[in-house]
Amino acid sequence: MDTAILLAVLAGFCWAANIVIVRWSLQRTNASPSAAAAAGIGVATLVALTIALLSGQEAPTSADLWRYGLVGVIAPGSSQGLFVAAIASIGPSRTSVLAGTSPVFSILLAIAFLGEDWQFAVIFGTLITVAGGAIIGWEPNLLTRRLGVAFGLLTALSFGIRDVVARSYNTESDLSAWWAGTIVLGAAALVLTLMVGVQERRNTISALRGAMPEFIASGLAIGLALPILLAALDRGQVGIVAPLSLASQNVSVVAMGAVVFGANERTPRILVAVILVVAGAALVSIA
Repeated sequence: MDTAILLAVLAGFCWAANIVIVRWSLQRTNASPSAAAAAGIGVATLVALTIALLSGQEAPTSADLWRYGLVGVIAPGSSQGLFVAAIASIGPSRTSVLAGTSPVFSILLAIAFLGEDWQFAVIFGTLITVAGGAIIGWEPNLLTRRLGVAFGLLTALSFGIRDVVARSYNTESDLSAWWAGTIVLGAAALVLTLMVGVQERRNTISALRGAMPEFIASGLAIGLALPILLAALDRGQVGIVAPLSLASQNVSVVAMGAVVFGANERTPRILVAVILVVAGAALVSIA
């Protein structure tokens, strides 16, 4: 379990780096959220594939392809565009804290479908974590940006579904996390590219080309974050990994966001939300 905890924290840090990079990149380009997401996930697929090939681990089977491909369609395939749009609307710190509500979905779904046990410390810690997200969701100056808040919460729901589905498949397969991550990211890249094609039609190639330079760093972060998260889910229960990963993400993104973007990303309300998230994660980690 100690390995799962370390991997969950590391994955959260990598996700946080991606969030800050996305916000920074959106300020430097006119790319649409879907094109930005497709570019980043495309690069991430290449990163995970390169490491998977270098690792020398056994290649995936046809069953692995459709199983982990389904995970990729759920998240980041269906969620990444929403995630990027939320970051553009309400900023990296607030988006991260709202996405931090995903453990409540993860745990409820894991209890319902994976048979994970009800543990008071895990449930209570998760509720405290979610309370931190609620504080951000009801921040007064965000009420005029309800769509960004909705995007953040929908992203959280998709993350919860992803964690439970991935955990279920991990118990049935010996596939390495890097190969699993490659399949997940590849499926997501395909979904996102199709979305860009629907939106841009004849301008699809130019839209992706325009987004690519600014989102290479995002892809590098995602290409590390997702396989590490899958490795954590392979070693620990969803109810432990999901809250810890999101807590690490929230703390890291607020710290990095405050340095990069200034006072708007370190308001008292955000700091209170992060304290709640850390407290919840502490309860989960000692459960």
